[in-house]
Amino acid sequence: MAATPAEAARTFVQAVAWGEHHVVWEMLSAEAQRVVMGIASSRGMPEPLAARLRDGTATQAEIDQFRGDLVNGFRADLLGNDVDTFEYDVEEALLEPGTARVILLVPVPDPVLGAGLPAASLEMRQADGDWRVERLVPRLAK
Repeated sequence: MAATPAEAARTFVQAVAWGEHHVVWEMLSAEAQRVVMGIASSRGMPEPLAARLRDGTATQAEIDQFRGDLVNGFRADLLGNDVDTFEYDVEEALLEPGTARVILLVPVPDPVLGAGLPAASLEMRQADGDWRVERLVPRLAK
């Protein structure tokens, strides 16, 4: 995994863009994975399937479908942005130690106009020496 919050954010965004659903899942913190499972269950995922996903007995097809749907949700949050042009601005000092907020900025065509426009932010947490995504928060209207 990446050594800095910005590197981890870039890796996560690229994994979303390329549909690397296993990478996306592994980059989520344990808490984020629990939240995702809770949201899926509240939106109608059958409890037997949720249980299989939680305890590791789901089929590969079930895992791929679930994680593919998750990536599609993240893609929808970033829709309309050229993810290859994002700039990554880290706000570590504002948060508790071991956490960071990475702002995904869309560059403006003329630097005189100022800094890039925020498209989204990733709330990150260090776990086992790696940066994990806790939450993706879209910033711009679609």
